[in-house]
Amino acid sequence: MMSPARILLVDDDPIMLELASTRLREAGYDVNACADGVRALVALERDGADLVISDIDMPILNGFELTKIIRAHPRLSEKPVIVITSSDGGEAVDEAFAAGATSFLSKPINWSLFNHSVRFVLRASETQRALREARDRAEAGDRFKDNLMSVMSHELRTPLNAIIGFGQLVAAHFDKQDDTVNKEYTDYILESGKRLLNSVSDMLLASEARTGSIAISETSATVEEIVADALASLEKSIAISGAKISVKLQNPRQEVRCDQALLSRAIGKLVDNSIKFGRRGVRVLIASALTPAGDLALLVKDDGPGVPRDKVDEFKAMFAQSDMSISRSKEGLGLGIPLTQAIAQAHGAAFRLSSRGDGAAEDVGADGCEKARAQGGTECVVVLPAARLRPLAADMAAPGDGASSDDPGRAAPEAATPGPARRTA
Repeated sequence: MMSPARILLVDDDPIMLELASTRLREAGYDVNACADGVRALVALERDGADLVISDIDMPILNGFELTKIIRAHPRLSEKPVIVITSSDGGEAVDEAFAAGATSFLSKPINWSLFNHSVRFVLRASETQRALREARDRAEAGDRFKDNLMSVMSHELRTPLNAIIGFGQLVAAHFDKQDDTVNKEYTDYILESGKRLLNSVSDMLLASEARTGSIAISETSATVEEIVADALASLEKSIAISGAKISVKLQNPRQEVRCDQALLSRAIGKLVDNSIKFGRRGVRVLIASALTPAGDLALLVKDDGPGVPRDKVDEFKAMFAQSDMSISRSKEGLGLGIPLTQAIAQAHGAAFRLSSRGDGAAEDVGADGCEKARAQGGTECVVVLPAARLRPLAADMAAPGDGASSDDPGRAAPEAATPGPARRTA
């Protein structure tokens, strides 16, 4: 059986104190009555209470001051306080709420509503207490998960790096021995190790993104270097899928202040998504161009099946795929789009995802982007602010300067040549 709620009643009027105490005890409450604020504060600290009901006009320590002290107390600040006022004006009520009162009653007391008011405030206080406890448990759980993720990532990455490193040595040995069978087995080990290492790194980055902005290590890198790094890790996937990669960079030698590893990772994830969820031989365009505002737009566009328009926002959530069941045909954690978005935000960049002609790249202005938009599919754009771009030298920013490639395998940009930009097929 639950114990009765404890109420601390404070009033310097003995008649009022007796009447209110009687009403509360008849309703089944445990009442502690005090004649002034000082004694009430001592009793509250010593015995505690579920609710404080205090008159405003009292000597030594009035109701306003008592309420302020309760709200400032580290252990008592969440206690609900009902103040009782005999003032007809609203100033006393405003001052009571400013001091931190939960509710108020006016004299003369309407005793038929008195117990209802007490019951309502107690119920609301209990609900708020349950919500605070649930919030504290959730925050503790989040901290535990983040700490566990950090520790586990470190503990997994260390042996994985060793496995991959020694695996590469073994693979090189079998390659020299022309031992194709064992070389193939070693390549499977290496591929699985790299896949697991990438998954661990993605989960750690996702944890970092969820708790705040991702920390970046800024360096200077050209657009062609960023794209080349993105494609370097996808050579095998591109070859197996038969994907046709086109690269169209307006100013391939444009330098960007960025975290090159993270930005290449973001572009790589977008290309990997296009390959993974597209048909065999899917066409993927990687393009860059300056917007009219002087920002740098990086676009990844494919002619694959696309994303249903009503599902676009869902794909920006962590661990979201069209099928996240254990038996799904497409591997992956569903972190490609959300991590790309988080990396973009860490660089102060905008990220847009659209599918089937939503027009996300409408203001990019590159020839490659125009072609990509006509093909349908899915397009993702990362728009880096102009402040992150380094001014191009005169000989590097000639009109029409660009680089393009239609290599169906790894499509690193060719050296730029002056003259009209070449279109990709």
